[in-house]
Amino acid sequence: MKRLLMIFIVLPGLIATSQLHAQDSITGRAVDAQGNSLAGVNCVLYSLPDTVQITWTVSDTAGMFKLPVTDGIKYLLRLSLLSFQSVDITCESGDLGDVIMHYFSLNEVVVTPQELKTFGNKDQLLLSESAIKAGTNALDAIGSMPQFKKSADNASISTFDNKMILVLINGLRMTYRDLAAMQASDIEEINYYSNPPARFAHENVGAVIDVRTKKKNDKRYTLYLNTVNGVTAGYGTNSLYLTYTDSLNQVTAYYYIDYRALNKNLMNNSYEYPNYGNIYQGTSGSYNGQYHIGQVTYQRNQGKNLFFSKLEYRKNPGSQKYEQELVKTGTEGLLNSRRLNSDYSSYSADLYYSYVFNKDRSLSANVVNTFYTSESYNNLNSSSGYSFENLAENKSYSLIAEALYTDKIWNGNFNLGFYYQYKNLNQVYNNSIHSDVSTNKEYLFADYSNGVGKFSYNIGLGLENNHYKTASDDKINYFVLRPSIALNLQFDKSTSMRLSGAVYSSMPGVGELTNSIFTVDDHYFIQGNPELKPYYYYYTDLTLQYSSPGGKLYLSPAVRYYYYPNRNMPVLYIDDENVFQRTERISNIHEAGGSFNLSYRPFNWFTIRSYYTYLYSAYQTPNQEIQNHLHNYGFGLQFLPKNWVISYNANLPINTVNGDIHTRMGFNMNMSVLWKYKVISLGAQYIYNPYPSRVYADIDNFNFSEETIWGNFKHLVTVTFTLYIQSGKSRNQTARRLSNSDYDSGLTNYNKAK
Repeated sequence: MKRLLMIFIVLPGLIATSQLHAQDSITGRAVDAQGNSLAGVNCVLYSLPDTVQITWTVSDTAGMFKLPVTDGIKYLLRLSLLSFQSVDITCESGDLGDVIMHYFSLNEVVVTPQELKTFGNKDQLLLSESAIKAGTNALDAIGSMPQFKKSADNASISTFDNKMILVLINGLRMTYRDLAAMQASDIEEINYYSNPPARFAHENVGAVIDVRTKKKNDKRYTLYLNTVNGVTAGYGTNSLYLTYTDSLNQVTAYYYIDYRALNKNLMNNSYEYPNYGNIYQGTSGSYNGQYHIGQVTYQRNQGKNLFFSKLEYRKNPGSQKYEQELVKTGTEGLLNSRRLNSDYSSYSADLYYSYVFNKDRSLSANVVNTFYTSESYNNLNSSSGYSFENLAENKSYSLIAEALYTDKIWNGNFNLGFYYQYKNLNQVYNNSIHSDVSTNKEYLFADYSNGVGKFSYNIGLGLENNHYKTASDDKINYFVLRPSIALNLQFDKSTSMRLSGAVYSSMPGVGELTNSIFTVDDHYFIQGNPELKPYYYYYTDLTLQYSSPGGKLYLSPAVRYYYYPNRNMPVLYIDDENVFQRTERISNIHEAGGSFNLSYRPFNWFTIRSYYTYLYSAYQTPNQEIQNHLHNYGFGLQFLPKNWVISYNANLPINTVNGDIHTRMGFNMNMSVLWKYKVISLGAQYIYNPYPSRVYADIDNFNFSEETIWGNFKHLVTVTFTLYIQSGKSRNQTARRLSNSDYDSGLTNYNKAK
């Protein structure tokens, strides 16, 4: 271990030296089709072949620009300006003369040529004008791209094959809500990692996108208001984003509220024991909840130094109530009432600093402190005389610290970093049982990307150590070595193939490590497991991509394989008359499958999208042998006539399995119509999602089924209004390379109202 640490520490110093080259520049003048000078054009320079951003400038009032470069090296220069098509030029030092930029109207969809750009473990994605027009913000635009899809409620995105995405904006860890507060036209490019690079391999995410924004100058004020509110039910997500930016400072204020007031919920449950069964038929139900986020940030960029700070407050109260008729073996007409109330509040402080030595080398550090308080109250009353109460009260604190060093070595990109996380949870269960859980994670990582001709690669290595104290005062230490590799071959501008392989890990949440018991039925309980350990797994993937000239046709078939030596999964146990669900360690799990993704745009104003994913899972629990075949299919249509955006998306039912527990997700679809005029957008959406999920299991001497019917979502109609106002122009601050957050409140999926 000490030798490996010395290698990581000494390596940059040994190979970070560089030769001195003659310095030169790339100059030119940005003009429109009539030869008029264009001021304020974003001129961004990238290295080749890895397309890493080197420097940038903006054209002056005469349209002139100048970028310092090294003589004899080829670069990619991208010019962009709102209302004009972007221009890409491969060039060396010298004068480019007049660079003509062509104007496009937002009332017409102009498709710019789209080339497939892949390097190592990432894809460089550019938004087409049709993607920019699709919706009201950056989240809508990215969700319309063939690599991604939006959720049924349009609040988040995932990869088309259902991988959870970690969102970065200019290298800073953000959320889907932050994308929804951005304008799509502000996006310069998107770096897409279909498999997490070494830096993020210790987190439970499936993919990473890093959204890079355009560089602007001078001073700007912006206001962005985005509202989505239900007509047929109490339902809405609303946000207000204010920002001020100048050449040195950036200040933002953000407020977000998501609320639900649903009154047509029904819960149908059945629990079959050896000698009798409880069948609950839903008669009425409701859910009321809000999710509030308040956030302020300040950033200062001066010379080679960048400082950033963020204060954030989150609150998430929720209450669900269900009335049921209980039909017990040999009885009829008993009434049953279920209540689940939960709430959490969090306060976080985020500090970031970076120093840029030169265009290739930088050092960054990030520290985040988060405090949580949360509670859950669960109650069931039956007219048969049976009742129970569960009360869990949590207090938690976490500290996250990360440092990252980046450099250019042998004309390739080198990253070296260290990550540390401390988390403590103190829980009081039913006012009597105390649990204190502390977890620590240290993670040292490095990766390197380079290429030769059409071939490029990324190799990474992570050293992870987890150690924590459980609620039973046991101390657990867990070490894993996690290498990764991505081999990429770009045959031409339209076709590429990538082979990826990695070792990933997953750590249990602090809420799973307590001794608390959640009562579901009179003899069915969900119990924590203080003995849970982290686990690791192997993953390999082979993906082919094709994008026709102009981006009219995109298709991507892939095959993949997972192997888990051990994995934490929910398992059912029978103890006398009682049944317990507890997360346990299951061995020797194999998963294999494939996917196919298709996007076709026969006309500039019409796009068809379709995807299919298959996954076969095989393992053995203490109760049964599991062999599950997952089929996931969805499709969508999009029309873009002039100022209108008309969309239709549908997802067919899907069956998943986790341990002994099966989940069936029902059919859902949505249709939306949006009208855009200057700074405002008006629209309406229809959502059909009446059977979001059914959870069930069947083992010897016990089976259960839990189904929630959301009557309000059977025919939900919402209206959308957005307003985006800006004054002046702004300069985007230097990209931040680090950011972290903690969203583990101590509540689990079972004791949180939803």
